[in-house]
Amino acid sequence: MTTRAFILSLILLIISSSKSFTNELKPLRIVITPSRVVQDISKTNSFISVITEEDIKNSSATNIIELLNANTSLGIASTGGAGSIPSYFLRGFAKKYLKVTVDGLDISDPTGTQSETYIQDISIGDIKKIEILKSAQGSIHGSQAAGGLIAITTKDGMYNKKQFSQKIEYGSNNSMYSGTYYSSGKNNYKLSVNTNIYHSDGISSGDVDGQNKENDAYNYANITLKGEVKSEKNKISFVFRDSSSKSEYDNYNQTDNNDFSKNNTQSGSVQWQFITDDDINHTIKYNPTRVNRRTAGSYNSDQSSKKHTVEYVVQKKVADQHLIGFGAEHNNIKYKTSSVMEKRESNAIFLQTQIQPSNKLLFDLSLRRDEDQLYDHHNSHRAQIGYDISKNLRFKLSNATGYRPPSLYEGNNLRGGVLKLKPEETTNSEIGFDYKNFNKQITFSGSYFTGDIDNEIAYYYGGYGDPENGYYQGVGKTEIQGYELLAKKYFDDKISSFSSYTFTDSDKNSSSSPKGSLVPMHKFNTSLNYTINEELNTHLSLTYQEKAYDTSMNELPAFTLLNSSINYKLNDNLISYFKFNNILNQDYEVNRNYGVPGFTFLAGIESKF
Repeated sequence: MTTRAFILSLILLIISSSKSFTNELKPLRIVITPSRVVQDISKTNSFISVITEEDIKNSSATNIIELLNANTSLGIASTGGAGSIPSYFLRGFAKKYLKVTVDGLDISDPTGTQSETYIQDISIGDIKKIEILKSAQGSIHGSQAAGGLIAITTKDGMYNKKQFSQKIEYGSNNSMYSGTYYSSGKNNYKLSVNTNIYHSDGISSGDVDGQNKENDAYNYANITLKGEVKSEKNKISFVFRDSSSKSEYDNYNQTDNNDFSKNNTQSGSVQWQFITDDDINHTIKYNPTRVNRRTAGSYNSDQSSKKHTVEYVVQKKVADQHLIGFGAEHNNIKYKTSSVMEKRESNAIFLQTQIQPSNKLLFDLSLRRDEDQLYDHHNSHRAQIGYDISKNLRFKLSNATGYRPPSLYEGNNLRGGVLKLKPEETTNSEIGFDYKNFNKQITFSGSYFTGDIDNEIAYYYGGYGDPENGYYQGVGKTEIQGYELLAKKYFDDKISSFSSYTFTDSDKNSSSSPKGSLVPMHKFNTSLNYTINEELNTHLSLTYQEKAYDTSMNELPAFTLLNSSINYKLNDNLISYFKFNNILNQDYEVNRNYGVPGFTFLAGIESKF
């Protein structure tokens, strides 16, 4: 039996189970990323996954990399243990085409080789929800979202309520974590503060044949302040986030040179939402971000950036069925190193509509025009159709485009003879369905997707000191195709299971690199959640992937990860939990010659009031 046939059989086995129970599934989840307006996930035409706070609590994940790796749409290849910089791909699109936000903040670092969001520095201890949009979102969320969007929302206060929680964890590699959350709210305001501190001695990520045994330590700390004040037709909110980290790492040749990187990111936003007399919703938002990054060891650098974004969005619902919206955006980036100082500005306008001609049919269309100071203008769009074939079955169709202008680093490090780079362009199409049978407690969805990346930018390296070293264009085109299947089944009020499989084929028009590196062709996840009683909950999950290639086009070995977690409620205010990862102690690689943790455990306790 082939790998795909075996995986499909497992998913169908879960779906075909005859056992059912009569209670309803948990309420459908609310999302805001597809159209920038709050809507029920069942009413969106976007292909989207949502990871809830309950999902995080039950999972065996000890950090956000492990959490996202349980989603088959995402392929993640780290260069070591905790704190190492990961490469991640959403249906074949690398992270440079993906936008990551935290509470709506753009915390990316434009001083990196490509604009980089340090997702490894985001603690799962304060995450409330993650929304993953699996197609080009440039028309709504800008050029950084040319391949998709990962939107993270942290815990928020509640009106007329006080909350306090404290988490303390200890685990393998001398890892220690402390997370504190406090919020207070009255009739018209709410405030919250969340702090996270973490340390790990780490592992030796460059240990090849026992040649390098020195562990790479990792430390981070962050604080998030959030507040909101509302009246009948007005709402003002703010977010401030300060995050610092220091990570040791092994050099590309797997030798330890006491290399380390220190990052500090400060970002905030002030947002004013108000409704005029004609029921038109207005949103004005200002988001400044400052990033400082320093590396030392075999390579020393000191870089900083300042970024300012101003947005205005106006939206109106017509007859409670249709939506029309308009937005404008201004971005200003300043980039500074020891030898380079640069400023770039861009402006954009976009139009969005959502039309529901009947109870069964829903159209989405959005158009955007970006004007870049260095790279002229670019147009992008997103068109979606949703049709309810039956009460339980919904058909979806999507086509979207996006673009990624060269990063500041790429534009300042051109290959000899290259005067200017062009933006990369992306196209994404998807067709699929959502099936939700609440009586039989089954949800099942599937989609077929394709993607193209044109005008790709590559780096030429001819050796140290070669004047031809640098970025250039014309390396061809990447063509992506694949499909994804997801199924969830509630067997009774205690047992539920989830399975997903993603097939991704990423082809490049290049003889030296015919395949997209580090993207697994086959990825399968399955999990079983068992609530034994009101106090005890257990979770078991398995991840399998194969046919990923390193950057030299050598196939990486297939591997299987088995993880587990146990949650035990001591009383109404106290919960203990235990997490076990890589139970089989697999010695595997997701990036050639970089080590990954073996079997690890974590024990924690959380108090809530």
